[in-house]
Amino acid sequence: MPIEIPSTTLACVDCQYPWLALRALRLSLAQCGFTAVKFFTNATGLDPQDARIEIVPIPRVVTSNEYSQFMVKELVHHLTTDYVQVVQWDGWVINGNAWRPAFQDYDYIGARWWFAQAGQDVGNGGFSLRSLRLLHALLDSEIVVREAEDTLICISYRRLLEDEYGIRIAPAALAKEYAFEGDHPNRSAFGFHRLYNFPVLYEEAELAELFEEIPDAALRTQAGVSLVRRLSDFGRGAEALRYADRLRADRAAYAAMDPAERAELEEVLAGLSAPAADSA
Repeated sequence: MPIEIPSTTLACVDCQYPWLALRALRLSLAQCGFTAVKFFTNATGLDPQDARIEIVPIPRVVTSNEYSQFMVKELVHHLTTDYVQVVQWDGWVINGNAWRPAFQDYDYIGARWWFAQAGQDVGNGGFSLRSLRLLHALLDSEIVVREAEDTLICISYRRLLEDEYGIRIAPAALAKEYAFEGDHPNRSAFGFHRLYNFPVLYEEAELAELFEEIPDAALRTQAGVSLVRRLSDFGRGAEALRYADRLRADRAAYAAMDPAERAELEEVLAGLSAPAADSA
């Protein structure tokens, strides 16, 4: 029997890859139960394949700024529970048994940021738990959305949220038990985020099945390049080459990628051993 997460809405906002977002919700529900489940999208004609998932129509959200605006200023109006567990198409609950009541002792918890200084290194919003109290605090007129919503909460307006509203962001030690993103993959954590962590969770056949539904455009990103690098680091050279080929298949789209990302990909491919390349 999956563990029940008290007074929490499972939520996802996605107008680009709604079928992948629904899969993330279903995979999360296979691990634990929630008070409510809401999928916010402008897509129509969707079959959630799970009666627990409520589809909530919203205006089209595509850009990072549009997503952040919705998460910071609009999400609160759709919730009645004390907490919301946010997932995205590339991050979901992987281990319901890792749930800790201590996660709800804080107003925000996400995976640790490997690039941020101590005290501001929690964290990633793509898989995060937030309190309704935090969402109401974010309606403060001083808080203006000009950057990614997790950066806004955890760095830019952190002092205001802590001083004016008593908001508490979880410490890094607890965040490592909650989820992983850019460092220290932990399969025993409650959840994860980012495409490049898929190889941590899935072997070749399962990974290939997952990627049958993922469009090539989703690979032509920094996350896609990092996926190829991680496969290479794991000694899975044939798979690395296969996904790199998908990434480069559309020559015009590949040429339009950030030059630094293309250079990184070519560097990874150059480092693959000849036997691995021959086995592709």
